[in-house]
Amino acid sequence: MLSETIIKLIEKKFGKKNIQSGDCASLAGEIGIGQTTVKRLLGLVGENSPERHRVPHTSTMDLLSQWLGYDNYKSLIRDLDRMNSASEFTSMSLIECDTLETGSQIQVRYEPGRLLVMTYLGNQEFVINESKNSKLLKGDRLKLSHLILGQEMIVKDVIRANKNLGGYRAAKDGGLTSLEVII
Repeated sequence: MLSETIIKLIEKKFGKKNIQSGDCASLAGEIGIGQTTVKRLLGLVGENSPERHRVPHTSTMDLLSQWLGYDNYKSLIRDLDRMNSASEFTSMSLIECDTLETGSQIQVRYEPGRLLVMTYLGNQEFVINESKNSKLLKGDRLKLSHLILGQEMIVKDVIRANKNLGGYRAAKDGGLTSLEVII
């Protein structure tokens, strides 16, 4: 779901406040994205739907930003930062690592096409079981305190072959697109 600030920009451009599901086909046609995507972005899907917290692709956000008159999503965000309205209270889908049971497995995805499956070892430490298209490798040990859908994954330490490689930032462009406890 988009921030209230971006939703207000959409309402202003579309010419209607409190956009409803019935408006989404028309709005989707104007922007050039799918009707279901518009519903998801505006939070018009069910409260418990996994679609509600799915992070949109960068290309979708670029199309929306261009419709709003910006070059791309990054320029929209920069402009919102300059207007000092990029901060807000919001609900987040997150995993606090201290609340996990030892042996729990987490799967995270982020663009472009990255996948990590990791097992919680306790004390905010994970081991990578599976890695696709990532610089993190199977067998790496990670120290991290939390994971937030739509945000970067910030790793305090990466241990590979008993050597500390230091901190690591993943999902810098677009954040985590999927986050789930699978076991």
